[in-house]
Amino acid sequence: MATDGMILTNHDHQIRVGVLTVSDSCFRNLAEDRSGINLKDLVHDPSLLGGTISAYKIVPDEIDEIKETLIDWCDEKELNLILTTGGTGFAPRDVTPEATKEVIEREAPGMSLAMLVGSLKVTPLGMLSRPVCGIRGKTLIINLPGSKKGSQECFQFILPALPHAIDLLREAVVKVKEVPNELEDLPSPPPPPSPLPTSSPHRQTEDKGVQCEEEEEEKKDSGVASTEDSSSSHITAASIAAKVTLFSCNNDTFIHHYTLRLQSKCLEVYDFNKHPSFVSQIPDSIISRGVQVLPRDTASLSTTPSESPRAQATSRLSTASCPTPKVQSRCSSKENILRASHSAVDITKVARRHRMSPFPLTSMDKAFITVLEMTAVLGTEIINYRDGMGRVLAQDVYAKDNLPPFPASVKDGYAVRAADGPGDRFIIGESQAGEQVRKEKISFEKSTFKCEENDPYVCFQPTHTVMPGQVMRVTTGAPIPCGADAVVQVEDTELLRESEDGTEELEVRILVQARPGQDIRPIGHDIKRGECVLSKGTHMGPSEIGLLATVGVTEVEVQKFPVVAVMSTGNELLNPEDDLHPGKIRDSNRSTLLATIQEHGYPTINLGIVGDNPDDLLNALNEGISRADVIITSGGVSMGEKDYLKQVLDIDLHAQIHFGRVFMKPGLPTTFATLDMDGSRKLIFALPGNPVSAVVTCNLFVIPALRKMQGILDPRPTIIKARLSCDVKLDPRPEYHRCILTWHHQEPLPWAQSTGYTSIVIISIIVVIIITEVLLN
Repeated sequence: MATDGMILTNHDHQIRVGVLTVSDSCFRNLAEDRSGINLKDLVHDPSLLGGTISAYKIVPDEIDEIKETLIDWCDEKELNLILTTGGTGFAPRDVTPEATKEVIEREAPGMSLAMLVGSLKVTPLGMLSRPVCGIRGKTLIINLPGSKKGSQECFQFILPALPHAIDLLREAVVKVKEVPNELEDLPSPPPPPSPLPTSSPHRQTEDKGVQCEEEEEEKKDSGVASTEDSSSSHITAASIAAKVTLFSCNNDTFIHHYTLRLQSKCLEVYDFNKHPSFVSQIPDSIISRGVQVLPRDTASLSTTPSESPRAQATSRLSTASCPTPKVQSRCSSKENILRASHSAVDITKVARRHRMSPFPLTSMDKAFITVLEMTAVLGTEIINYRDGMGRVLAQDVYAKDNLPPFPASVKDGYAVRAADGPGDRFIIGESQAGEQVRKEKISFEKSTFKCEENDPYVCFQPTHTVMPGQVMRVTTGAPIPCGADAVVQVEDTELLRESEDGTEELEVRILVQARPGQDIRPIGHDIKRGECVLSKGTHMGPSEIGLLATVGVTEVEVQKFPVVAVMSTGNELLNPEDDLHPGKIRDSNRSTLLATIQEHGYPTINLGIVGDNPDDLLNALNEGISRADVIITSGGVSMGEKDYLKQVLDIDLHAQIHFGRVFMKPGLPTTFATLDMDGSRKLIFALPGNPVSAVVTCNLFVIPALRKMQGILDPRPTIIKARLSCDVKLDPRPEYHRCILTWHHQEPLPWAQSTGYTSIVIISIIVVIIITEVLLN
């Protein structure tokens, strides 16, 4: 047993595991054992447990057969770990926990508790599970749920403790090392906020470090296997529904959050901007719904090299030219930063550069949450209402007048006295919308529709008063004359007499009985003077701008728009209008990123193309910092000898680099940094140079940050579910595809067709769909 202050490293011997599926239907070949097969894949995966399957069996829900198998595997086969799946619920034949209790010699309640706590964070139905964990001899037995999704989630909940527990049971001779003092007080990582992806991860190759960020980036990057790995598993599209994140050119797409449930064939739609109280109910992990399992050497998701074994191994190669991630926030003086025109990055010691990235892999969820946590809402400004499209109100807006300011007719017809009933009536004149009418205070005794007694505004009504036996012709929106209390539409009347020249109606027959108030909008019926018509935090669109015009509010206080500066880096880049030369390519990233930002209405600054030179990078960044709130770069963040951007951020600008690699595909070398300067915070997004990676990471990280800066209540992207139209080879990382959505008649879910990773396709397509997990029916 390890002593205090020690931690265990890798095992000396491979873990021998048995998977036991308990299911009547699977035993009789009436159903496929998806849970057991998936558990075998998880056990095999070197990035998870890295064990070997020494036994696999399916038994019916019979206590004796379950016990017999468990005892044989513990005593005869001497397995290190047995995972059972199924039979842990409330059904009469769910007897796996009872069989396990009769076999084990000691219980392991902590593991059972970990699975229950984790399950309850996913669904309240987790309380219906009855897992038992215990020890027989040197074998650890774990009861997992019967569903593929539930068994994988529970396996992940206990995975961090399994290697240590198994080593203790088999009394293995293990290598240990002292825990650094600075790590002893670090808080434990938070529990997973939501379910795990149900896909079977690929095998991973040995970490090679990030090699490049162009088309081959995803096959060579650190800690991740190529998607062409022969052990990669396939998921049949007909049997799955994929969780996707939808971005559209229409900003309204971001207002609503959709949840589609395939099983119940129903669609739930929540409008979080109209119901802000719902926002708190959305899980933080909106990008990759489940916990992402990283390679063991980076699973801690630390932000300092000392917490990453790989970074420790390379720390002795660190030089002034190789940055290390920061933990403490740095504040800088604008004058000192902008004064520097020469970089302090040493570019001469090429042989001493890092061979593997010093930045630990950060999970997608943690990276996304970090960006939002480090992003602050900007200040406010006064603008003309015509410029309010896409802006967020900083104050409530109140109506200056009643709407309508007078009793108005809803239809074309005749203003009548309801008490007169049907019959022949004399027409005393007409009231038309927009014509000049009397403007005076109306006697409260004489006026049918009274003004407020203390209203400083006057009532607008025609000069004539309708007496018994009389009517007045009115048009839609016209003021109602005094004495009248109803409108009869023209279809319910008959003309009796007209003038000789036919220019006037003189007498009309009312054919129906009118009721008081019929087809009349009273004063203030739509909007009352002093009423709040738009609330603080409203994201304004065409309707809101029209409402401001209606109530006469022409200047409003709104949150400021962030200004975004964009530049591309690389000695090989040319402007789009330039002719190609050997070794050169045209810069497309800058145009794509600028268009993406402008599509959402944010002002942009084009910083042009910057060469792979620390001085040029520093000067361009200084210009962006002085003129913009957010700086976006593309390229220069991988492991090439000319990739100096992270070093310039660290050494020259003293920026805080929050993460330098993200566990995602594409976009692994994505980097996010902040610079606190003279009371304001600048955000710096250093995106990969691959065109696909750049636009995907811009939509996933930059756009939500900009939306938060402008005051949008829920800046996260819309999430929907869709079916995949073709088979997908799964990757250990959350994978993001651009897709086309197609809706078929009478189907509750759309179909998502991936366009692949072709740069040309990704630039031309309008809708961006991001696949983050696959869920089995």
